[in-house]
Amino acid sequence: MTNNARDFEELHREIDHAGLLLYYDQNRPDEDPEGLARVVDEVFDQYGATAIENEVVDLDEWYDWLHD
Repeated sequence: MTNNARDFEELHREIDHAGLLLYYDQNRPDEDPEGLARVVDEVFDQYGATAIENEVVDLDEWYDWLHD
């Protein structure tokens, strides 16, 4: 999981990986760390760890979906 999304988006295309959880809103961890943790839990509840293999998950989209 990282907020350095742009660098990891590029790496995603170059290597196999266990899955990338990216967020773009740099303030999210400071403003709502528990909300961000709930989003990560929801991603794993919905898909499991192996289903996100070699995938990029945009946590900002999930956050908006869970908190609207």
